[in-house]
Amino acid sequence: MFGYVKPDIAELKVKEYDAYRAVYCGICKSTGRAHGHSARLALSYDSVFLAAARMLASGAAPAFSDGKCAPHPFRKRQICSDCDEIRYASYITAILTYSKITDDLHDERGLKRLRARIVSPFAHRAAKRALKRGGPAVAEAARAVGASLSRLSDLEASRTASLDETAECFGALTAEIFAAGFEGAERRILYEIGRSTGRFIYAADAADDAVRDSVSGSYNPVVLSYGESAFEEDGKKRFLTRTVGEALLRGAMLDLSRLPPAAELLCEGGDPIISAIVKNIVFNGMPKVMNSIISKNVRAQRPEEKPSEEETHVE
Repeated sequence: MFGYVKPDIAELKVKEYDAYRAVYCGICKSTGRAHGHSARLALSYDSVFLAAARMLASGAAPAFSDGKCAPHPFRKRQICSDCDEIRYASYITAILTYSKITDDLHDERGLKRLRARIVSPFAHRAAKRALKRGGPAVAEAARAVGASLSRLSDLEASRTASLDETAECFGALTAEIFAAGFEGAERRILYEIGRSTGRFIYAADAADDAVRDSVSGSYNPVVLSYGESAFEEDGKKRFLTRTVGEALLRGAMLDLSRLPPAAELLCEGGDPIISAIVKNIVFNGMPKVMNSIISKNVRAQRPEEKPSEEETHVE
């Protein structure tokens, strides 16, 4: 995953933020036990949303205890106790990490490709271990990951300019990751949450990398769709135009608009703290991330460029 799925920390209560970090620490510890300490470096906070959503769907009540870990050896922290959902998130992270490294070996050049080549054997072993230990749900998710990534690779190789098509392909991948192992209403809810989340992640990543990819020539559907008209220069800096930035923001918000109803159903009757974390990510965190991406990549208006009162007055 990419680090775009996170909460609006300022809107979390202290106990909710502590629980959020505790779930991450639980996944980190589980990853270390299953795949070795180096595998922890691949973790992102996206995995917390996956584990929390599946906790609510399964009705699992998280348990927390104080503990220490290598990155924080001198101060005890709350850690979520090991459970099926925590282990599932750690296994899926290992599988996705190996898929990402394989993709980098194919697409990247220079230092990124060298780094991928170095870590590839370790990531491969971790992914194999995850498949061996993860059980039916992990195997189901891994098959979906393989099929969706193959389809996505074909789309990117053909340099399709459709952000909607590529985002939908990645959405299908994350939908299966969220829903694997569940049936009935819980599966349908998790599938919708995963699909919308995956579409958002792909669109956010494309928007975030558009300026860089327009220079390097790397595949990016935003660049291919809009071409040079998507960008403007300000001195030595390159930015997305405001028009394109606003279009990307509207598209991402449309994907995110499908999340709140599913999240409300998922959280109904669930653990109140885990529910609060999921709702915060859905209602506040992801919209805030996308707004931040667009703000970063669109040139700020200078005072002299702002429309005058006469221009904005409507009779």
